Amino acid sequence: MWAKTMAFALILAVAAAAQDDEAKKKEEEAKAKIADFKTELKGAKTDKDITRAIEGLGALQHPKILIELKAYLGRTPDEVAAAAEEIGKYKKDKDAADILLNAAGGRKDKDSIVKCLRYAGDTEFKGIVSKLTGYFRHKEVDVAKESVDSCAKVKSKDAIEPLLGLWKELDGIKEEKADKGGGLGVGGLGGGLTGTGGVGASVQQEQLKRKHDLTPAVESALSKITGEDFKDLRAANEWWRKNKATFKDLE
Repeated sequence: MWAKTMAFALILAVAAAAQDDEAKKKEEEAKAKIADFKTELKGAKTDKDITRAIEGLGALQHPKILIELKAYLGRTPDEVAAAAEEIGKYKKDKDAADILLNAAGGRKDKDSIVKCLRYAGDTEFKGIVSKLTGYFRHKEVDVAKESVDSCAKVKSKDAIEPLLGLWKELDGIKEEKADKGGGLGVGGLGGGLTGTGGVGASVQQEQLKRKHDLTPAVESALSKITGEDFKDLRAANEWWRKNKATFKDLE
């Protein structure tokens, strides 16, 4: 018995040592990659040179590299796009996903917000769904759509009810009433959806664009998350009513 215990302990020790060696090796590789990156930056003369240096940095996923990439999420839109794409390679990584969502919240320019949301979705980390759904009613349709598309990538059941809620609101935008001013009968479309300075044609166009752009994205996201194809909102709601208690994520 004693011999078996000692043998088992030895196996565990060998396995732990091997893991330590692998971790040290990966850390050294990360340090070397960062050193090469900084050397390349010293020779950068244009913004394109900087983004070119950033590209490929995330090929090796390591916390040290993640920290290096994070620093570029507060810079120019091109640098943000390059860094966000690299961070998006950190699959199922909570830190990477959170960094991108936090960066999205701190940006003012639409393109950078879109990129941060897009690549946050690429991490496929399910824990970001509540933050993604918070962008469903963003005043910029492109931002709202990207948040929906990222929910489709993450494939969490936690996104189903928010998506159904958004679909209901979009379905309430009636095209035949678009000539009656800004009140389109969709009360609940907060978050800057009613325009900033006027009613009439501009608000109507904004609402209709939102409906036309987001509805297909919502339908696609629900299909990818549930594995079902719904012919309309009513069918989707009925399916969810029957399956809510037992449904489990497909992945």
